Amino acid sequence: MATDRPMGFRPIYALGGQHGRTNKYVLAAANAIIGVGDLLARDANGAVDRAAATSVQIIGVAAEAKAASSGGFILVYDNPDQVYEAQTDNGTGTLTAQTGCNLNADFVVANAVNGISRMEIDENSGNTTATLPLVVLRLWDEPNNSFSEFNRLEVRINNHVLQSLGTTGI
Repeated sequence: MATDRPMGFRPIYALGGQHGRTNKYVLAAANAIIGVGDLLARDANGAVDRAAATSVQIIGVAAEAKAASSGGFILVYDNPDQVYEAQTDNGTGTLTAQTGCNLNADFVVANAVNGISRMEIDENSGNTTATLPLVVLRLWDEPNNSFSEFNRLEVRINNHVLQSLGTTGI
């Protein structure tokens, strides 16, 4: 059985190169607490903040932690072809089996602890819906990882601000 240890979205490689690319973005003045690995979305003013479960288009993943309402700037992994590794939230959903690969998925928001994200992939959300923010690629290759509770998956951002609207899952 896998350990429940969410750490957000960790960049592991990029399709076509430029792995780990970061850019500086304006952080919303009244931002939520942000941990390394939190998904970030643009607000109506063009600033970024921690993505909410209802966020449709994501700009990337936080490369640094920020206190709530700190404003200023934040470094973001913003390559639309970046692949991330992240944990699922439980063992009862669609994404507990190989058939979950190539489906799209949502994420679960949680406050960062000690500067580290606690966001997870919502295991019950695996679907072909094009507006879901993540694409599940495969099971992350690490010892003791399997399709089960708290499995770790490789994902890409499906609805990325720097790319066209996401695609339908298979």
